[in-house]
Amino acid sequence: MTTEPAAPAEDLTEIPHLPVMFRGREIWTKMPRPEQLLVWDRTIKRLEQAPVDASWTGSEIMAALDRLRRIIDSILVNKADVTWLDDQFLDGELEFKDLAPFITMTVDAFADAAQEEAPNRAAKRAAKRAPAKKATRKKA
Repeated sequence: MTTEPAAPAEDLTEIPHLPVMFRGREIWTKMPRPEQLLVWDRTIKRLEQAPVDASWTGSEIMAALDRLRRIIDSILVNKADVTWLDDQFLDGELEFKDLAPFITMTVDAFADAAQEEAPNRAAKRAAKRAPAKKATRKKA
């Protein structure tokens, strides 16, 4: 069962949120923190080595998958999108490996937004730094 995406429930003025299109669905996201991206990358690399490393148990693999899902859930703004992801997993429409592009798209969306805002930010800073002109009297 899938539901239509809803507008972000939180106030967008405090924490930046951006929409990302993923599998035909607009999902509102928060920017992952650098620490989350580091854990994501390290966990993916360990999972890729899991078949070779026979010391991994099933519970260790499940714990790694849980870490990945916690990262994804933490960047989703709407609870309806968390439920939608659950449904996609349960229906066999989505696997964890399919989420890597979603993380990349989210980071890229925030990088693009920052790039677009950069000229505006620079112009505002320059305007603040420009000294005010002093009024002078003309000699008659």
